[in-house]
Amino acid sequence: MLDLEKILRGMISAKFKDLRGSIPPDIISNGQRTAIYNIEKGKNPKSGNFVTDTLLEDYSSYFGMDKSDLIFGDALLLELTLYHVFSQIFYQIVPDDNRIGLKIDRNKIQNNIDSSIIEPFLELFYIFGDFGRWYNIRRKDDDESDKDIDYTTMYEIVWRLIKSRVVSSFNQHVVGEMFEKDKVFNFNQINNVFNNWYHKHFVKIIIPEALKKLESDSIFKMGFMVRNLIENFLVLDLPLSYLEDVPLEEYYLPITNYTIDISKIESEEVENKVLREYLRWILRYNSLETSDDAKKFADENFFEEFDFVTEERRPLVDQTTKINVKELLDSIIKSPKQFDNGHILHASIREIPGLLTVNSQVSKLFQTRVNEVYLKQIDDLVMYQNIYINLIKPDELDSFL
Repeated sequence: MLDLEKILRGMISAKFKDLRGSIPPDIISNGQRTAIYNIEKGKNPKSGNFVTDTLLEDYSSYFGMDKSDLIFGDALLLELTLYHVFSQIFYQIVPDDNRIGLKIDRNKIQNNIDSSIIEPFLELFYIFGDFGRWYNIRRKDDDESDKDIDYTTMYEIVWRLIKSRVVSSFNQHVVGEMFEKDKVFNFNQINNVFNNWYHKHFVKIIIPEALKKLESDSIFKMGFMVRNLIENFLVLDLPLSYLEDVPLEEYYLPITNYTIDISKIESEEVENKVLREYLRWILRYNSLETSDDAKKFADENFFEEFDFVTEERRPLVDQTTKINVKELLDSIIKSPKQFDNGHILHASIREIPGLLTVNSQVSKLFQTRVNEVYLKQIDDLVMYQNIYINLIKPDELDSFL
């Protein structure tokens, strides 16, 4: 639970003291001298009703101010109060030993805010790939060389994006409810009303609507891409493997490649003959349906009458060998196109028997190497997004949502 009443007590104490000045308390509210002094000193009664409805009514009448302004402040002060409230939520996750010089006086903010308050608010920060990378990976890493993010700027951007909606909704559902017509004001009910608004309106309405709009933006959607890679593709808790070699079954059909030296084609007639022979070859190739067809095709002859056509025959490969796992994974990562050719019909088969069972360690090792690919993609997305974010005019954030 977030104690909004505690935040407001400090503001109200200073405001009431400033308003009264040297005016005797009884002139403002007869018989409320002790209550007024206690408010100015910030002393909260056991009931928690820091400012009673009667005293609030007297202050409102004497100073000609709305009761809501006396408690929550005018429009500007209310905005600053909410800015302070949400910053306290965000700063719960900021480490004290951060390396960017952000000093947080934990004695001046609440440090026991419930996770049910913190976690929903953090959803908005996943618009930053840098936040997702830090929150889910780097803050848990022992390597502290590159562990921090620009916490302050991220909060400022999020606040400017949601500020208008938050202030409007808070005015309607918190201030409005506390000061309903003919309803007695109870200061000690502010926390209940605030927390109800937070979960019912901020979490369930404002956040989802904001995220829906942000997910469609080309700049901020990169943050969601980073989150998706981290949560659905990266596997960071893989066990150590001492596997060195695995059996690799290789099966390559025989094939003949032809190289034509077109510089030696001396006439249109010869050129037409070459084209016709090429068409005969390609039609025959496209007619292959089985591995037996491919074997027979490899023994057939084409371009025999042309001395400027050379052929290169690759024999049938059907064998099982041991291969070093590291070398195999290196070749897969470095030469994906080579392995992609293995999907061509009739061309080749390279298989590790038991890949999903007895040799499942290979797939785990492969995940380790693929993690490197994902981490590189994440780093690139963060880099490009940060560049684009720096190009945004801050004033445009206020009206984006």
